[in-house]
Amino acid sequence: MLAALVACAVVAVAVPLAAAEPVSQIDGPADVGAPAQRISRSGDLVSVSQSSAMSASIIASAHSAAAAAGAQSVGSSGYSVGLTWVRRGDVVMQDAAAGPGLWQFPMGVSVLPVEALTALMGSDVQTAVANGMVAMSETAAAMRNGARAGDTIGLVAASGEIVTDTIGFVAPDAYVGGTDIVMSPAMAARLGVDEVTRVLIYGSFSRNALDAALASRGLVDGTAVRVVRSWDARSPDSILGSVRTKQLLGEFAYQLTATGVEIDPAWVASRLPATRETYASIGVRARCHVVIRNDLQAALTEVYESGLAGAIDLGDTNVYGGCYNPRFNRLTGNLGFLSRHAWAQAIDMNPSTNAQGARPQMDCRIVRIFRKHGFAWGGNFLTPDGMHFEWVGEPRHTLQYPSEYCPNVATGGTQSLVEPPTQRDVMFANDGWLPSDDHP
Repeated sequence: MLAALVACAVVAVAVPLAAAEPVSQIDGPADVGAPAQRISRSGDLVSVSQSSAMSASIIASAHSAAAAAGAQSVGSSGYSVGLTWVRRGDVVMQDAAAGPGLWQFPMGVSVLPVEALTALMGSDVQTAVANGMVAMSETAAAMRNGARAGDTIGLVAASGEIVTDTIGFVAPDAYVGGTDIVMSPAMAARLGVDEVTRVLIYGSFSRNALDAALASRGLVDGTAVRVVRSWDARSPDSILGSVRTKQLLGEFAYQLTATGVEIDPAWVASRLPATRETYASIGVRARCHVVIRNDLQAALTEVYESGLAGAIDLGDTNVYGGCYNPRFNRLTGNLGFLSRHAWAQAIDMNPSTNAQGARPQMDCRIVRIFRKHGFAWGGNFLTPDGMHFEWVGEPRHTLQYPSEYCPNVATGGTQSLVEPPTQRDVMFANDGWLPSDDHP
């Protein structure tokens, strides 16, 4: 999975952190350059992945299915990397330093072959990456105090060295599929990433022919592989991408320690309660992000009022479950994935009877209530995680989707007033989390 986590850069120059030259610091935001122009992308898009690095046989089967349907296909990678600073010349636009040590912001990175980028993300993205630079999403750039083309960024390689990359293009979020950064395999290899974590199938092809080709090779969604199509209906249990999570819950800096990971204390103090709070009616105690409090309370109140309180094991949940748990799943050196619980946006309940990887035992009525109040459920992740309820900030209880466990019932209800993104628009949004949609 090494490939899934290292990021490289344009004009990549690796230098030890200690060797970084001092630069002046500014406090105000940068002037924003001309907005990116939307450029056309063509055709349907399908992603085939596994819950870990892809096996050679699955990769070969995905390419074979694409060829049989007359489609094009490429191997790609999705991973997380730490960003330490953004500079405009010798002026620091942003610095992750929150104290002594190597502090960094978590960034989702999509690695794609240059030759596929025009069809997948547009010609401006392709031009930037072909010229040895990275493309960055508009939202990610805004979080960098208005980063723009020509700025340089420092990314942390597996070795702990800082790799300096240049931003070549700031792209609309939808065009880069919801990820933070896009780069080429050659650039990623300089950070240590060289494994395929996903096969992308694209171009002009018959959807039915491709589905048949995938099925004949055993590539059926939920049966050891995750198959995501740009034309799929929205799943009630799809999660927020890394960019959207940071936008809604706030971005923090982190650093790796001998025993795990440390989150910026200032972020923790401003976004989380000091200790576990008790949620009325049910008695669940958890330390959750302040943004999700009201939705979590509303969900638990409805569980209580529906007579389902007994289905939540308080002893188990209050001791072994909860929200905040800043874990880092280290792959190699400084590379790995932060758990979503580091944001305290997800709550685990009844963990003893809903262990990750086991058949979910959660009451489906509770699942649907939580979806109603803005939570996705982990029971339908590729590796089932029945204890896990993750805040997404919009109702999901009326979305009709053929979920293996606890599908919604057609009861109507309130839907988000925001135009939902297409599957293609968020195809790469999970880059930065563990492969597929499994949480650490």
